[in-house]
Amino acid sequence: MFNRPLPAPARDFALLAGRILLGVVLFAHGWQKLMINGIAGTYGQFEKMGIPLAIVSASFVTVVEFVGGVLLIAGVLTTVVVALDMVVMVGAAGFVHVTHGIFAGDGGWELVGVIVACELALAAMGPGRFSLDHLINAHRSKNDALAQKPVQAHRATSGAGTFAASVRQTPARTPQHLGISVTRANG
Repeated sequence: MFNRPLPAPARDFALLAGRILLGVVLFAHGWQKLMINGIAGTYGQFEKMGIPLAIVSASFVTVVEFVGGVLLIAGVLTTVVVALDMVVMVGAAGFVHVTHGIFAGDGGWELVGVIVACELALAAMGPGRFSLDHLINAHRSKNDALAQKPVQAHRATSGAGTFAASVRQTPARTPQHLGISVTRANG
């Protein structure tokens, strides 16, 4: 009884809370890199840590965290943001944090690990009902359903007639070498 997944409404609120919290963390890190340190300062830090293509890496990480954080908070392009930030987190772990142990206070991979765990959960469950992704998908599904109704209705009411009409309009082709004569009745 107590060891079950959350019911749908509670699950959606949990996804909303997790998505917003993760978005705020990413946004704060992006803000720090963009507005406080600046791209030049972030580039310098990345270069000191030995991160390859430091200027490209610093720019990529800054944009993914800053813009991605906002998109996660809104619940837009969630899986794209998660995929891009997973690249950032793998790089952060591999180039910086793994050699410092687990604890974030020592420069370890603790925060990176928690962020990756949250992102894996979002990738598995989706952004939840309280997201713009959900609203966009629901709107698309509704439009697709409405677009299919007239086509399906037309097929149901005139499908056989349409096929018969197309057969009647096709000229008869009979093998002449067999000496068969075919006449068609139009109507």
